[in-house]
Amino acid sequence: MALRHELLDSNADKRELTPAFAACLNAHGMYETMRFVLRLSPLNHSLIEQFETDQSISVPVSSEAIQAYSTYIHETIHWWQHVGSTSGRLLSLSYLAQSHSSIEDLRKVLATNGPIKPLKAYTDRVLMQEGDAAQAKLASANTAVNNALDVEYYKHYALSPRENIRWMIEEKHFQCVGHGYFIVYGQLVGLLASMIDQEFSVLPDIDSWDAEIARLSEEKVEGYYWRSRVKLPAVGMRAVYEGQARFVQLQFLDGASSSERLTMSDWRERGYLSGVYVEAFDAFLKLSGAEWPERLDDPLVALFLLVCDLAINPTRGMPIEIENFEEFITDVDVGLRFTRICQAVRELPHLQTAITEFSREQYLSVADELTELTGYDHPMSALDAIRGWSGKLPDLAALMEEYRTFEYSPVNVPIRVFLSHFVAFCQDKFAHPEFFCWPGIYMSGQRHKPEARTLWLRHLSLFSDRGDRNGVYPRKWPDRSEKAVMETFNRFYGSMALYDLTRQWILEDGPFVCDFRWLAEHYDQDRANKWGNDSFRQVYGVTLEDFQILGAEGG
Repeated sequence: MALRHELLDSNADKRELTPAFAACLNAHGMYETMRFVLRLSPLNHSLIEQFETDQSISVPVSSEAIQAYSTYIHETIHWWQHVGSTSGRLLSLSYLAQSHSSIEDLRKVLATNGPIKPLKAYTDRVLMQEGDAAQAKLASANTAVNNALDVEYYKHYALSPRENIRWMIEEKHFQCVGHGYFIVYGQLVGLLASMIDQEFSVLPDIDSWDAEIARLSEEKVEGYYWRSRVKLPAVGMRAVYEGQARFVQLQFLDGASSSERLTMSDWRERGYLSGVYVEAFDAFLKLSGAEWPERLDDPLVALFLLVCDLAINPTRGMPIEIENFEEFITDVDVGLRFTRICQAVRELPHLQTAITEFSREQYLSVADELTELTGYDHPMSALDAIRGWSGKLPDLAALMEEYRTFEYSPVNVPIRVFLSHFVAFCQDKFAHPEFFCWPGIYMSGQRHKPEARTLWLRHLSLFSDRGDRNGVYPRKWPDRSEKAVMETFNRFYGSMALYDLTRQWILEDGPFVCDFRWLAEHYDQDRANKWGNDSFRQVYGVTLEDFQILGAEGG
């Protein structure tokens, strides 16, 4: 197979915390975390159309189409990570929770302090001028600013801890790693409880966490007090996500190719195992004491993908209650989980050759040994807990009916969509964990699984681009009405202006910017300005023009 970088490579640099994105004309593929959209280049779009069935996993008609489809698989794995893993659901919904958690405080700010932007600069200025005497009048503003910053710090640390921790610990608003995780988990659980479990009958009781959080700070437990030392993992969540996606992609290519298979050395020499795509695998080999394998279907590669799967799916804090608060960071941080599990492989060297059939039985048995040694929950315990929610929570049962028909209640649509797809993903993963751990093996036909195509099609990304055109478009589903899909799409993205502008109000310098050209094919800036203004006014009762902009003339 003649490999072409323009077909295989993703544009990982676009997955930033606040991505600035135009049309996907120069990137080969990407998934945008804060816009919830999968994008492919025009070339890859055209090649994927060569498949026998639209969006199927049938063998394509050309090697170029195989490579293009492998990039589609790579980016779909990123969608799975964000919608189907517990770490990705936290990352995705933290952006929404950043606004939801502060709406009432922001309304109080408007009543007490007036419309001033950015709120962070305003609170810093007033505190510097007036000192502690200003705390009372800034109470709501400080809460909103701190909530927003805690989410930002969490994302920076979780994704790339070694790259970001040095500047983070110099920030006066940064408390500690543990504080950030408690805040975002509390926001997440509170957000979900408002949807399906107002009585906290199955979700963790976040009110009971407060006393433990205070105790950890008072006792100066590492990671839980201001200016605490930070225990750094070998890699962060970004490296684990990219490593998982790249090796799944290459396993698909390896099995789908009709030509002679390449060795791992071949892939490295051709540049497909370098940079962030191989960072986690290199760490896995170093920590486990293993050597580079010869082939992509080697049991060691299968073990690496299982380690990634365990690492990106923490269980404590959500869906399982926290028992040992001192270990909360180690329980939920993807990088630390990955590091700890890799070290366990060194103590269990027989696991390096244990996965030969890519079966459910081997997934369960290897996961059992690794979780028993590390003290982590077995992945099936969390999946089983989530699987049982529908029978205990009538509101969730109703939500899953909305998922089936795609006819969602018009209130908080993004949260309802994400939660229902997360639950559906977990239900299928409980039954077929091997497929979701090694999809490249099954989708390329190296292992037969009758349900593989159905599972793949059921969990494709909801929103994507059309290659050579600006805009985001909903996917068509054969068992859902086009009207319902379009209404959900419009309501889902109808709230994006509010989330973006709320974040701008709190954190970003300068005037408000209503730049939503990434969303619409026929973009009109005047309409975008009106849409943003109307969305903001409906929630906060003021317009963007009402704001005093600090740093501007007269501000």
